[in-house]
Amino acid sequence: MTSILVIDHNRASLAVARALSGLGHRVIAGLSGYCDYANLSRFVDETVPVADTADGPERALSDIRRLCARRADIGGIFAVDETATRFLAERRTDLPPALRIYAARPENVLTTFNKAGMAAIAEQAGLPVAPRIVVDSFGDLVTATRDIGFPLVIRAVESNHDLYGRKAVLCPDRETFARIAQDWPREAHRQLMVQRYNAGHRHNVCWIAEQGRLHSAIEMKVLKTTTGGRDGYGTLVETVAPDPRLRRWAHALAEALGYHGMGSPQFLVDAGTGDITFLEFNPRLDANIKLAETVMPYIRNAALLAEGRLPPGPINPWTYRRGARLFWAKGENQTLKTLKDNRDWSGLARRAAMIPFHCLTSTHALFSWDDPAPALAGHLNPLISHLPAVLKSRFIPAVPVQAEAR
Repeated sequence: MTSILVIDHNRASLAVARALSGLGHRVIAGLSGYCDYANLSRFVDETVPVADTADGPERALSDIRRLCARRADIGGIFAVDETATRFLAERRTDLPPALRIYAARPENVLTTFNKAGMAAIAEQAGLPVAPRIVVDSFGDLVTATRDIGFPLVIRAVESNHDLYGRKAVLCPDRETFARIAQDWPREAHRQLMVQRYNAGHRHNVCWIAEQGRLHSAIEMKVLKTTTGGRDGYGTLVETVAPDPRLRRWAHALAEALGYHGMGSPQFLVDAGTGDITFLEFNPRLDANIKLAETVMPYIRNAALLAEGRLPPGPINPWTYRRGARLFWAKGENQTLKTLKDNRDWSGLARRAAMIPFHCLTSTHALFSWDDPAPALAGHLNPLISHLPAVLKSRFIPAVPVQAEAR
């Protein structure tokens, strides 16, 4: 039985552990502190300390190499989040050659992480891309907002750190921009991309591509987010029938990149006008990948591709059940807090009233009846975090100081 080391966790970790366990692998969770309680999953066989790749990449590399040198059973490593995916791409030659990497090819990862470069590739492949300007100073940022015009969105070109405390900054008007951005962001960003914002819901395509050809693909529509608007992290997501244009562009993009592995191009789809624009590309698992798992064996197929034993896909790669929904209750709690802080009482009441309905009619992002402990602990985290150390360690394994995470 081969052991797979899973690193840098988010809510997708539970689906990853379940899928790898279903393939007969032994799942080892590499932890650096809080990990959404993935360590409590019954599909995780063991936990070991591994430094966070964002805060300590050299320590993470040392931890992984030392672990693999001691453990002949570890045959692969699976990156869950964006930072770990980039880390494995950049440091592949520093890792044991025999260690199988469960991620897209390094060249695909490094190409697609640069949002400005990726926008240019998408444009060359025939995808509609909104006008954009790349800046590296606050003065240029202000000038770019005038040149692009409102509404606009500001995103980091390379870093996956938050931007002004958000995933991205959506500015419907100059007053919003002035309120949010009063200087260059404190987060570690070398360049920002200012882009014209086209209205519409975010549609994520989760694909598995083999040598530039789509093996399987799913289109998911983000219905609600943590901000209460169209930006932010998805809290309610639904599988939908793929738009013919979006499907054509996804195939073109996979071919243009020569893509091999799992990835997720994102689009904005305006239901009113029918307009579609390319937003960005994530060369990793979608954080809400559990939704994809309800309509096809997505992670299993990604793992089999990495292992070189992926069976042929369906004639139509877009073969999946439409109308399936996923609800992230913990993320929705963040939305309620934001609405409360903004004193949007009517919005707060409407969102809160719908939570029971979504819980009853959707797949839960974290909770599963056959693996309930991680989700239950996650909702009890405010209490657990204040427990005495001896009790807290039963939920969050103690790790060496040098491996503590963000």
